[in-house]
Amino acid sequence: MIATVSQSWTGRVLDQGRLGIPVKDSWKREAYEQYKARLHAPEYPCFFGQSGEARGEMLYTFVAEGGLNELLNNTRRFVTLIAAPPHERSSLVAFFEPDPSIADHNSFVTRFWQILQFLHDHDLDPVTGRTPDHPLWEFAFAGCEMFVVGASPTYHHRRSRNLGPSVVLVFQPRSLFIDPATSQPIAASVRQRIHKRMLAYDGMTVHPDIGFYGNLVNREWKQYALPDDNEPEAGACPFHTRTTP
Repeated sequence: MIATVSQSWTGRVLDQGRLGIPVKDSWKREAYEQYKARLHAPEYPCFFGQSGEARGEMLYTFVAEGGLNELLNNTRRFVTLIAAPPHERSSLVAFFEPDPSIADHNSFVTRFWQILQFLHDHDLDPVTGRTPDHPLWEFAFAGCEMFVVGASPTYHHRRSRNLGPSVVLVFQPRSLFIDPATSQPIAASVRQRIHKRMLAYDGMTVHPDIGFYGNLVNREWKQYALPDDNEPEAGACPFHTRTTP
């Protein structure tokens, strides 16, 4: 028998390292419902995220103010879950309690990198061989490489990165970008279709830092917490790779 994931979204919530914890706080339910509504819109550009949500593949965690240790534990548990069915095609969606101190987009970007740095600094099995300036660098936790999508209510123009009232981080394992039928990277033509949908949904051209993993001029980190305009990133990555375990 083929294992299937829980179709109830609350059955896929990670809390204190345990899966299927009831969700009681109103801000948590509101965050999920707003996220779900945006992904269910037919015109939402990322059909991978849409289909993963529709198939019940996504796992969720909620981070209250000051709860980064909880995120640390749940992310560690997430990495163990995706090592085997039924969660090997799952991403982790982390919803953060709305914070009035994140009043503009720069404050969101700063908080985003603080979160990733915290995870990396407390990683028991850190990947330290590459820096963000390497074309093959990807954020990694517990040995698992993950593309991290940063979403925030501070996105007013780039609508596809606004998933409701909460800051949201989506941890997408690198393995999801490999076609399970062919064991090859997802075709460039598929990614170009997503870019075309982004153009229609956002009403602005795709950001110039959006590229393809492995391309010598591509830098993954520039795509994580995009600006709300189309100015290319000119500075250095705020993330610092540990030099020793």
